[in-house]
Amino acid sequence: MSADTLRRLHVFGAGGQGREARWLAEAALPGVPMDHVVDDPRYAGGDVNGIPIHVLAELTPKEDEAFVVAVGDASLRRRAASALAEKGFFPIALVHPSAVVVPTAAIGPGSLICAGAVISDRASVGRFCIVNIGSTLSHDVYLGDFVTVSPGSHLAGHIRIEDYAYIGVGASIINGTPERELRIGRGAMIAAGATVIADVADNTTVGGVPAKPLHTPKPR
Repeated sequence: MSADTLRRLHVFGAGGQGREARWLAEAALPGVPMDHVVDDPRYAGGDVNGIPIHVLAELTPKEDEAFVVAVGDASLRRRAASALAEKGFFPIALVHPSAVVVPTAAIGPGSLICAGAVISDRASVGRFCIVNIGSTLSHDVYLGDFVTVSPGSHLAGHIRIEDYAYIGVGASIINGTPERELRIGRGAMIAAGATVIADVADNTTVGGVPAKPLHTPKPR
């Protein structure tokens, strides 16, 4: 689906992340009508900064309409994306005009690339990721699906971040090599301000400088 033919954008989520995504959408898609969508009727019927809130169950897909999911929690983001897709809506990636995405980078459907982010040479962003304000992905960084990169985080080259991983505010991850990527496991969580200098196992939380395991949460 082309942004030039897009007739309406549905932003799932009406909280803080949803509000930010709507401003991102307005910058990336000027003039395209949009609304907020929720799955709980208790939060529908009003508006957010003048944009109406609708209940997903009441929407009927129409041609040239798309959606993004603006929910911080990756598991909730996955469920919302599945619900919208099952209803017949199509995901679209949004890139803020102030972000830098080089032509050799790849951005998956449903992902949000926020203001001031940099996506460098041969970096790959999966489906329904959030690359937040002022964060950087250097060359050959791979993000799986539903990854969250928080504001001000910096990822050096040759890093592989698996599905559902969470990179906290201001975290830094040193580079791997072409022969051996540095790996952040599926569902891993990097605490705010951490400096990661080694692989992080699946479903493990690390923090500190240098980052060390804090606890191992339940698998997602």
